[in-house]
Amino acid sequence: MLDKIQHWVKEPPPEYLFEISERGLAFVQPRNPSTLRVSPLSEKALAVSPSEPNIIRVDVFQNAFPKNGNGSGPRRAKAGLVIPDYAARVSVLDFDELPPDEEQRLALVRFRLKKGVPFSIDEAQVSFSIQPANPQRKKLEVLAAAIARPVLNEYETLLRNFGYQVGLVVPSSLAAMPLYPALPGAMTLVAKISGNIFSIVLLENRQIRVFRCVDLSSEESLPGDQSELMSTLLQQTLAFAEDEWNQPVQHLVLCGFGSQTDEIGLAFEREFGVSWAPLRSRFGAPSKETAGLFGMLEQYA
Repeated sequence: MLDKIQHWVKEPPPEYLFEISERGLAFVQPRNPSTLRVSPLSEKALAVSPSEPNIIRVDVFQNAFPKNGNGSGPRRAKAGLVIPDYAARVSVLDFDELPPDEEQRLALVRFRLKKGVPFSIDEAQVSFSIQPANPQRKKLEVLAAAIARPVLNEYETLLRNFGYQVGLVVPSSLAAMPLYPALPGAMTLVAKISGNIFSIVLLENRQIRVFRCVDLSSEESLPGDQSELMSTLLQQTLAFAEDEWNQPVQHLVLCGFGSQTDEIGLAFEREFGVSWAPLRSRFGAPSKETAGLFGMLEQYA
């Protein structure tokens, strides 16, 4: 997935970009950003999981997909797809050294991921990228993404069934990376909510240092306690940044919190002295359904 992102930005843009979430289907034609639309799903059609079936009502997606340009002719339109973070596993791995051979590197990454994923790593699609070295740390850092092949096949099959050729599948928070601020010498914390999926990304100069994703519906808490749980997870990440990196988080970026955005941002600013801002794009305000889509659009439009 990560390698394909770098490959794709050098190619002509796909004709369509899609983002699938629990709330709906968002899509846009990169050559014409004004075509961006979000089609709400009338019923629950998606149950996000890294190891169980995700697409539970294909028929509900029928009315959500755009009706024109969807590959009804002999040629299928090329599409990029953004999926929920929780459908995959993204990790930052430390290595003392890596073998020069690419296949040996991949085997080593798979071995390190094996105990941390709820699916067979031998039957998973794995991609990785070596991040620029931090001069304060002697270890190499690898950003790795893994997805169970049956889950990946579900999403790809969904698009193919509606007439599209799938060229890229990427988790939402990774797709949104072009929107994250690059603040030299500062730690930035991105908090993103989409349905029940809460994602935390700790960044240093746009390099991912921590990636954490939680399904709030699976936690032992009442629905009303979810905001308290998210606050606790953010505070834990702030503390981890200071303990592990000896550097405080200086900036908080929020996405998907709607009317609560100002309340959450101001509360953290008062308590922790952290500046904050909503996630922004030159094409509009990213939402729960469109953060990854806006990030992809930043690359291609």
